[in-house]
Amino acid sequence: MRSVFSSMAASRVVSTRRLCSRYKYFFYVALLILGLQGFLGYSFYSMKEVDQSRDRATDSRRPHDSAVKQVHDTGKNPGSSSNDTLNNENGGKGPPAYDTGHASNSDQNNDPIPIPVQDDNTRKVAKYQPNCDITGKEAVSAITRAKSIQCKQELADVTCLHNQNKLYALRLPRFCPLRGNGTGQYLGCFKDLLNDRDLEGGFQELEENSPDKCINLCIRGGFNYAGLQYGKECWCGETYGKHNKLAEEHCSTKCAGHANATCGGYLAARVFKTGYGKTVRQPAPLVKSDGSQARNRQVKIVFVLTLNGRQVRQVVRLLRTIYHPHHYYYIHVDSRQEFMFRELLALERRLPNVMLTRHRFATIWGGASLLQAHLAFLKEVLEKKEWRWDYYINLSESDYPIKSISDLTAYLTAYKGLTFLKSHGKDTPRFIKKQGLDQTFYECENHLWRIGRRPLPTGIRMDGGSDWVCLYRDFARYLIMEKDDLLRGLQAFYKYTLLPAESFFHTALQNSRFCADSVDNNLHLTNWRRKQGCKCQYKHIVDWCGCSPNDFKSNDLERLMKYEDKPLFFARKFEAVVNQEVINSLDVYLFGHLQQGITGLSSYWQNEYHHLDTPTKNRDAHLTFYHSFMRVASQAISLRQASCRFRPLQLLEVNLFQESDHFHGLLVLFKAEYLTTGKEVTLETHVHPKHYYSVLDPKGVMSRLQFLEVGSDFDPKELIFRNYGRLLGPFDDITLRHVWGPGKEFTVSMAWIDPANIIAASYDVKIPATTFVGSHKPVLNRPVRPGVWTVKLMLNMVVVAETQFLVTPITYYQGKAISTSQAQHSHSGPVGLYTSKDFSELRGVLQVPQSHTMEDEAAVNAKKVGNDLEVWIDNLVPLFWVTKETCSLEALDSCAMDDCRKTPWSSRSPDPKSDVQTIGSKLPFGR
Repeated sequence: MRSVFSSMAASRVVSTRRLCSRYKYFFYVALLILGLQGFLGYSFYSMKEVDQSRDRATDSRRPHDSAVKQVHDTGKNPGSSSNDTLNNENGGKGPPAYDTGHASNSDQNNDPIPIPVQDDNTRKVAKYQPNCDITGKEAVSAITRAKSIQCKQELADVTCLHNQNKLYALRLPRFCPLRGNGTGQYLGCFKDLLNDRDLEGGFQELEENSPDKCINLCIRGGFNYAGLQYGKECWCGETYGKHNKLAEEHCSTKCAGHANATCGGYLAARVFKTGYGKTVRQPAPLVKSDGSQARNRQVKIVFVLTLNGRQVRQVVRLLRTIYHPHHYYYIHVDSRQEFMFRELLALERRLPNVMLTRHRFATIWGGASLLQAHLAFLKEVLEKKEWRWDYYINLSESDYPIKSISDLTAYLTAYKGLTFLKSHGKDTPRFIKKQGLDQTFYECENHLWRIGRRPLPTGIRMDGGSDWVCLYRDFARYLIMEKDDLLRGLQAFYKYTLLPAESFFHTALQNSRFCADSVDNNLHLTNWRRKQGCKCQYKHIVDWCGCSPNDFKSNDLERLMKYEDKPLFFARKFEAVVNQEVINSLDVYLFGHLQQGITGLSSYWQNEYHHLDTPTKNRDAHLTFYHSFMRVASQAISLRQASCRFRPLQLLEVNLFQESDHFHGLLVLFKAEYLTTGKEVTLETHVHPKHYYSVLDPKGVMSRLQFLEVGSDFDPKELIFRNYGRLLGPFDDITLRHVWGPGKEFTVSMAWIDPANIIAASYDVKIPATTFVGSHKPVLNRPVRPGVWTVKLMLNMVVVAETQFLVTPITYYQGKAISTSQAQHSHSGPVGLYTSKDFSELRGVLQVPQSHTMEDEAAVNAKKVGNDLEVWIDNLVPLFWVTKETCSLEALDSCAMDDCRKTPWSSRSPDPKSDVQTIGSKLPFGR
């Protein structure tokens, strides 16, 4: 056996040798290839190591903070909820909502929802390099919520500079010639009383108090004396010593955070001079025009209009009331508002003293961009040599004059050389806290992000108040043409400030050589109703709570007239879409009875859509409604007149229509083919909403209910829907507006039922005893199911009232025609329940039985696309909208249709009060 195995083994060896000999060249080639690959890999690795070493040698931005690193890698803030990391309205379940165009009023967050990307893309895209460790709560939150890498990087860079106190100079010079002497001079220890303070300018507790810090705090508030008490307290005032002097041992308490200095004692103050000097506010009582001033002696004004939104007709009306050939009109339209810019270009072509700037900004509420814009405007109007203006006055689309421009001209002529700014007063610490001046903000992605607390510059008086200003030319030239350390420092400081235009001009004035040339008046009357106006309505664009004035309405007219003898020339806010009657009344007051009988006096039109706007900013649901209105109107025309058959071709415009301050529907302008002749014509149709609400038990407390309606974009300040047509789609935040008269307080339950008879949610809402307008926004998972929804009100588990509303399916998704998968996603309702709770136990009380038929129908509808989807929509829309009338811009044979130019409701009918051609004309509104 052994010999057999031996011979077999020998045979295999020989065979193997033969095989190796046969394939040895292949082995050599393979080994050569492997060696070459190894060499190349080693070379690449070595080069990469060299590059990384070079990067490490030149880049000081490592190591990264662990919290921020997690933001880089995942886009989430460690330890925060999903609501903190994804600041959006759609809950991550649908397309972005689109801006309705009312940028100055809409408070909704219409930004696109962040879409998670794959890991491979995340490493490639979601990476930025902070220069330092970032641990501050506000900074980490801001970086987390920012969507773009560019914005994240900018926020990180600003945060690092902020942490190192390198964003701006921490001490600035003061050039006001009214300065006092003896800055820091110690005056002694003085007695204080709890009920009669020696230094009456208020106090602040300073965790690290010292004479120097207290003195600077009092300079900041504009006081001449600083008093340190009880270790931490810093008091400021204009006088001292009324309760007599004390022995020094009464002021021997060590300063908090400064062991080498003493900071007074209990009711004993160490008093120092600040060296501030005095504040001068020039008196400027009202002076009116008597017609005797020579034109060449009158000041010239450049009116700077900073415009936003789509209310073109109201802007034209404002210009008509303030226009005079003697003055200049500089118009800035927000860079996102192409409709407004296009419509106003005709003014520039028609009037030589009107200019629309091409240097346009996208300004947001509270943003640094507004101050940068004003500085750019000042520079441009100063460089325009042919404009020899004396005063710079800024206005918005919501301002309106309450005195004639001839009176304003006479007033400014009488006080030529003074600058008019409204100050907050003497309580500077409160102003700083309210304004957030002690916080660092940074603007990017059209959002103002809060980064953290910051120190304020020392050595200067901080002032501020209103951002509506009247600047004398010499002071304006100083701001733009001179670059002293004060201005450079202030511009750097206010670049990272909330509401900078409300403080920059004031602070620059009070610390410059112009400090004695100011009047505490901005020429404006502002309609502050803080209980309504301070609702944090700007949280979607700024990390802070702010306040906004209310609109003047008809019942405010008597109040406006009380300021006839005050040096106030403009009032705000006015919105013709909210109340036009008060504006009409002001015109009668300003111009006499020239308006009576004018065509369209009680009508108001405001554009909601224009086909030239690219990209469109309308929401998907709005576009869906508009196109449905166009199709439904064409069908309605043919039903009324068999000879009038049209095929809709192109949507051109949509305007909302108000009559006597009541919403009278939408006007849809579109091109259509007149099938009788094949001619292309332009039609406008008037559609009006139907209202569905009923009180089932009108007795008792329910007799208080006056109105129920569902919409979106609820304005808590004006208590109206800014989605004026209440056009709702699957991704909108639906809100119930309920109006009650006075009576007994009670609690009512509000239940929401979807089109498949599913009870989406139920909430208890307390109704106070007073007259009350409430808004109830259910927190629902989206998309909500399209179709007819019902809201039922229950009192003591009995249905007492209800209303219905339409959530339309959409034919557009993110502004483009919807695909099959997008349609099914948008129209199937939420995944699972609408909320975390199942409300099916309320079916009996609400009389809402489960219906498999309705559920099956909803499932079938969710799959509809193309023509089937349009038919479904066109069957739903007439349930809630009626097509009233249609007019034409062309004459049509054998089709009786009114001429739009002669139809009172049409957007093409005459509107002299808001016609560009009336600006500067003698009739009917000449001055």
